[in-house]
Amino acid sequence: MKHLTYHLFMLIAAIAFTACGNDIADPNYPNGKDPIRISLDIAPSVNTAESNHGASRSRRVSTSLGWSYQQGDELIQNWIVIMVNNADGKIEHIFTSTDNGQNKEEDQVASSVTTTPNNKTFYSFANISMAQLEAATGATFTEGAAMPSITQATFALSGNGYDPTLSDQGIPMTGITHMALTNADNEQTKHLYVVRMLAKIELTFTNQTGEKVSLNSVTIDRLTSNPTGDERNLMLFPSATPTDANTQVVQSPNLNGTQPQSAFTQSLNGKDLAQGASFTQTLYVNETSTPTNAFSQFMLTVDLTRADGTTTQQRYSVVSNENGEWSTIARNDWRMIPITLQDYKLDLIPLDFPAIGVLPSSVKEADGTFTCTFNGGGDFRLQPQVSRYSDGQTIPDADWTFSRFTTESYPSAPPSGFYAEDKNPTWFERGGYVAGSFGTTTGEAYHTLYLTHNATGRTLVYHLRIVRN
Repeated sequence: MKHLTYHLFMLIAAIAFTACGNDIADPNYPNGKDPIRISLDIAPSVNTAESNHGASRSRRVSTSLGWSYQQGDELIQNWIVIMVNNADGKIEHIFTSTDNGQNKEEDQVASSVTTTPNNKTFYSFANISMAQLEAATGATFTEGAAMPSITQATFALSGNGYDPTLSDQGIPMTGITHMALTNADNEQTKHLYVVRMLAKIELTFTNQTGEKVSLNSVTIDRLTSNPTGDERNLMLFPSATPTDANTQVVQSPNLNGTQPQSAFTQSLNGKDLAQGASFTQTLYVNETSTPTNAFSQFMLTVDLTRADGTTTQQRYSVVSNENGEWSTIARNDWRMIPITLQDYKLDLIPLDFPAIGVLPSSVKEADGTFTCTFNGGGDFRLQPQVSRYSDGQTIPDADWTFSRFTTESYPSAPPSGFYAEDKNPTWFERGGYVAGSFGTTTGEAYHTLYLTHNATGRTLVYHLRIVRN
C-alpha cells in the first residue's frame, strides 16, 4: 500500500532588510539589497491508515510527498499573510495574492520589504478571503494598526462531503509562525506553514466476494457534524504549526468546544465492481475527536448489492497496528484505508442455563455491535459461527483461528460483581467459545473478539455488549 505524507511548497515573500537605523543589515551587503526569503509550505502530516475485513488498521508514517501533486484543487489558490512586530504588537505588512484560482505550489508575494531585527509573528491563511477572515474574527486588519487578538477565533466549515472542485476558494488552510529575525538571517530562507482545516480519506474497495457487486454507499460512524445556521465547529488555527521541514507535528482535533457528532454517508452511486477489481473513493471530512459510539472507534459500513439483486451491508471497525486505537481524525490527515469485501459474516450462538420460568438468552447485531442479553445468572457461553453471505453455508471451524478476546473499559468497565469473583470471560480453546460466569450484579460489559482467517491471514474484529438483566 501507499504511505504518503504532505510536502507542498509555495514561495511567499522575499524581504529585503535595508541598512537604516536598527534595520537588519549584513556587512557584506552595505546597501541592504540582499533579501531574506520567506516561503509558505503546506504542513506535512504523519498519519495514514490501512484496513482489512472487519478491522481497519491505522498506522503512523512520515514521507516527503503531499496529498496529491496531480490534484490541483487541493493546492493554494489564494492567500493572506499578516506580519506582526511583537515589540509593539502592530501589523507591519499584509501580503495578499493578486489573482485567485491559481492552484499553484509556489508564488512570489513581495521582493523588498524594510523591517527591523526583532521577534515577528506571521498569521498565514490560504484559500480564505479577507471577508471570511474578518467575519470569523470580528476584526479588521490594517497596516500600522494594532494586531487584533485572533488566536482563539472560530470558523465554520462543512468538511463532510466537501468538494474543492465546486469551491472558488479551495481547501481553507491556516497557521501561526513565530520567528526571531536577526542580522544573521540575511540570505537565508525562512519557512511559514499552513495546515489544511479538514482531513482527506481514501477508501479503496477490493471485491473478493466471488461475484460482481454494486457499491451503493459507505457510512462513517461518527464524525463531527457539519454546522447548521450560525454555528462554528472549528477553531480557526490548528493545534500546532510546524516550525521547520524536519519536524513532524502530530495534529490533534482543535474543535470549538464539544461538537455534535453524526454518521456521515457518502454515496457511491451503485458503482459496479467485478470480482477481484478495486475502486478508490476520495472524500473530505471534518476533524473529529473520539467517536461517541459504543466503542469509541470509527465504524465503516458498506452498503452493496449482490449479483442476485439482494442488498447487504458489511461493517468494519477501525483499530491501530500500534496501540489498538484509532480514535481521532485531525485536520490535514490523509487516511488511506483499503477495504476487502469478503463473503463472510459472523453469528454468535449464546448458551446459558437459566432457571425455570426465566427467558432464554438472545443476540442481536446492529451497527457492528453484538448485544448479548442474558436474563439469569450462572455460567454462559458465546460460540462464534462464521458463514458465507452468498449461500448462508457455515465455514468449517478449522478455517479460522482465535486471536484474542478483550474486556473494554469504554464506555464503561464491567461493574464490580458483574462477573463471578470479578473474573472476566475467557476463550475456551478446546470448545471454541467464550466462557464466563455471572456474579450477583446486573448491568453490562463490553468486549472485543478477534478471529483470523487462516487462508488469507485477515482478521475479523467484532464488538460485543453483554447485558445481564
